[in-house]
Amino acid sequence: MKNLILSGICCLFILLGGQAASAAQGSNTGWTAKEMGERGDAKGASLQLPLLPPDKTYPANFHCSEKPTSCQFHLAYFLADGFDLSKKQRLNILFIPGGPGAIVDTGSRTAALQLLEKKHNVVYFHPRGMAGSPIDGSKEYDQFLRADYVVEDIERLRQAVLKGRSWDAIYAHSWGTVIAQRYAAKYGKSKVASLILSGPVDRHRTDTQDARSRMIVDNLKAIFNYYRSRGTANCQCASGAFLKSLVTDYGQPQITIMDTHLGPSDNFCFLKAEAADKIARQLEKILPQIDENYGSAEFIVDNYAQLKDDRGFQAAFGKFPIEFFAAVRYLEMAGAPEKDSLVFAADSRDRINAALVIAYYLTPESSSGCSLKSGLFGGTAGDCEYCERFKAAKEELLARLGGRESRRGAYVFGVYDGVARWISVMMGTKGCFSGKDLEKFANQTGAAKKFGRDQVRKIGIVENEKICPWNPGEYRHEVPTLLIKGSRDTVVAGCQAEDFMINGLKDGSRVLLEFRGLGHDVSVANLYEGSDPSNWSKVFASLLEDFITMSAKPAQFRSDANVKAKLEKLKVRDRTRDPNIAAQCGRNS
Repeated sequence: MKNLILSGICCLFILLGGQAASAAQGSNTGWTAKEMGERGDAKGASLQLPLLPPDKTYPANFHCSEKPTSCQFHLAYFLADGFDLSKKQRLNILFIPGGPGAIVDTGSRTAALQLLEKKHNVVYFHPRGMAGSPIDGSKEYDQFLRADYVVEDIERLRQAVLKGRSWDAIYAHSWGTVIAQRYAAKYGKSKVASLILSGPVDRHRTDTQDARSRMIVDNLKAIFNYYRSRGTANCQCASGAFLKSLVTDYGQPQITIMDTHLGPSDNFCFLKAEAADKIARQLEKILPQIDENYGSAEFIVDNYAQLKDDRGFQAAFGKFPIEFFAAVRYLEMAGAPEKDSLVFAADSRDRINAALVIAYYLTPESSSGCSLKSGLFGGTAGDCEYCERFKAAKEELLARLGGRESRRGAYVFGVYDGVARWISVMMGTKGCFSGKDLEKFANQTGAAKKFGRDQVRKIGIVENEKICPWNPGEYRHEVPTLLIKGSRDTVVAGCQAEDFMINGLKDGSRVLLEFRGLGHDVSVANLYEGSDPSNWSKVFASLLEDFITMSAKPAQFRSDANVKAKLEKLKVRDRTRDPNIAAQCGRNS
């Protein structure tokens, strides 16, 4: 996933009641250091913190008085360069990453964050159980990985780092919005003056899974249609000039990775309408099969080597290489171009990569190998280099695999905080379920859903714990909040950001901004290593700063002339008072 908004996702509290977490039966006995995530190169300090807040009781087998270290961990945190509490003009901002499982280091901060660091005191941390904040890898310690406990960690971090001051803002992305919402609900304006929630998730709505699948397919169609030249009967590839009117920064120094720029072969002119529709319909059919049997494309990518021995997987998906699932995964995050939206070169390259690979492997005639005479590219002009472009797309997708994400964080926080879709889909449940239900599913026998059961066995289970889809309405608060969503964000499809605003925030203290065409990473021309921030990144960062400084009066922020000019430059819709929200989203609890 691109740069940090780290994406770019998950929430619930634990009912200990003196009961120890039980490990589901299986060969998995605990989490390795690698599965907890690599620390990265960020330099910082740590706080020694208790595993449970004072008002919670440790399970009977945890003898904290005899061995205090068994009930403690060290929270790693990092202060941005220039951090200086003595300079009153510098705002104090905490960033909470997404995932769950995303890890902050020096190379994973967005352009906006890096720009904010230059003027303000930005604080980062590794959530408990991940990377630089490890907790014992035994599964019985998974019961200490819950959103409510991260909230307490943040409060202790505030006390230690800000010396009694409050946060001027908590800036959170995806799963991080779950933590920020709960923190604001518990501690209020006295501890945090404003929230910026990017890609806010809300999982209690019953239609979000279907909405996600529909948007993934729609995004693929939009990519096929947008990145194509018009009026060239034989699909000539001599020039990429057609992109000049389609890509916002095409004429600027392009912010790309691995020196991969857009060119003549970034053109879907070869794909006829009927062929594009057929590919989209095939993807629409495959997505539910992936979700119901293997959780997600993300899970398949993470476990692809092991799935080579899974007969069911091989029968259903054995013809697809790992880069196909990597392409599906990226398509879920990348967004899609819309009319009157910002379309950046780097996003375009990645979108085309994903769409090209998906199209190739869903075209049966391509199975014998890439050719300009048959299969997906059959009949294109002789000057086209589509086979080379397809090869580059695969290589660039494969280069994104791996990373420092915490698998433990993704699995445990994802399930127990109620944001992970895969567990409900594979168990066939809607609404709340218990740890006992989770264990019952894990201990089933037979070939059906075996992969899903194997994933559940990795997690420590508390039988009597209630697990519910994340609902921000249960943590409603009055802290002024800026919600940011991409209009083509599949992760929050199905009115999640809108529901978050209506049910989780007080009217008059909330603002919802929608970025046309952007996906879950809300890229706004993110920079890569060695690149300078783009003009759009600078405007975006200044917009966030404007909200923080004017958060006491959100109406003033919305009506400010300079803010409106920035929204216009970024092609952003202010949907705070959009009358269509109630009609389109309504109430779905």
